[in-house]
Amino acid sequence: MTNNYEKTKEWLGLAFNNVERVIRNYKINDYSECVFKIQPSVEQLQKSLILLLGFKFRKIHNPSVILESIETNKNIKIEKIDLEIIQKVATLAKGIEGEGVTTRYGIIKEDKLITPEEKYDKLEAIKYIKDLKDILINIKALIKKLTNLEQEIILISKFIDDCSELIEK
Repeated sequence: MTNNYEKTKEWLGLAFNNVERVIRNYKINDYSECVFKIQPSVEQLQKSLILLLGFKFRKIHNPSVILESIETNKNIKIEKIDLEIIQKVATLAKGIEGEGVTTRYGIIKEDKLITPEEKYDKLEAIKYIKDLKDILINIKALIKKLTNLEQEIILISKFIDDCSELIEK
């Protein structure tokens, strides 16, 4: 891993702001907005990881493809355990990435618009909160030994606990 700590912190900060919105929206039963905010949270968490690894990216809404490509790139040397964690993050992220703009605009099914409010109920929100929680757990496992990210690790732990509380209700 590199020492791109400042860029990593910036992207983690963006993600943390959205995770706070996820939690707030879930608590007021606004499940579609909750799921909508999970999507950028997951993107931003992945982008922070990409930057920490020393890579750059263009505007992209499915950064899991970048994380997945690390495994097959022979020029990149990453410990096997870290690579496995990175792959877990990418796999978990694909679920919400696959929702794309549906979280904002809904979908058309059989010539009828299904709004985000109709599509994303409490069960759907919980499903994606579980993925968000697992992504946070995996990112924490990757960065836990980095002293330059101690404050971020504390916040990640808090958000893991917050997600657990939401899931258990």
